[in-house]
Amino acid sequence: MEKMYQDFLHYLEHEQKDEALLFILGLLQDKKVTLFDVYDRFIRPSLTKFTCKSDDEDYCIWKEHTRTSIIRTILESTYPYLIELKKDVKPRNEKIVVVCPSEEYHEVGALIITNYFTLSGYDAMFIGANTPKDEILTAVKALRPDYLALSVTNYYNLVITKKITDEIKEKYPEVGIIVGGQAFLNSGALNTIKYDYHLNSKEDILKFGGKSK
Repeated sequence: MEKMYQDFLHYLEHEQKDEALLFILGLLQDKKVTLFDVYDRFIRPSLTKFTCKSDDEDYCIWKEHTRTSIIRTILESTYPYLIELKKDVKPRNEKIVVVCPSEEYHEVGALIITNYFTLSGYDAMFIGANTPKDEILTAVKALRPDYLALSVTNYYNLVITKKITDEIKEKYPEVGIIVGGQAFLNSGALNTIKYDYHLNSKEDILKFGGKSK
């Protein structure tokens, strides 16, 4: 597995989108990896362990953005494999809306989380990155989910996250609030947020859905 990951990483480091995508699709087609492997052993580490060898911040930013774009394409292209897996998943008849608050543009984690919830039997829907507070409230009113999951990477976006959770609890107290993401790993980050569940890993989500893998 490590050799395959290093091959994948080589394609990403050289911005070889076609090669990276075809490599992952080939591994899935040949059943050398599972969809969970793609998420956990290839995509997530390639993003969370991203390092830039240059001192030029602008150079690093476009490289990170390019990598994210390649990853997003891989996620979309592997969705048919998720559809196949869903056929064996027992529905829980509970709806989860996943969203990133305004100014939070790191959506890949939220997309993967949505897929984890789906494979745990939930009716999961990702409604977008950089979503304004009022739009989130409108979605909750329209969709009436059992849970609202907020994915936050940037610590500074906890301010708007607090406003969102305060208002959800005031207007829709029946909706469970789930929080997750790098921002909540900072000391004290959860202290002022109104939430019901803090999920920090795939294992947390599977346990939340009553499964373990």
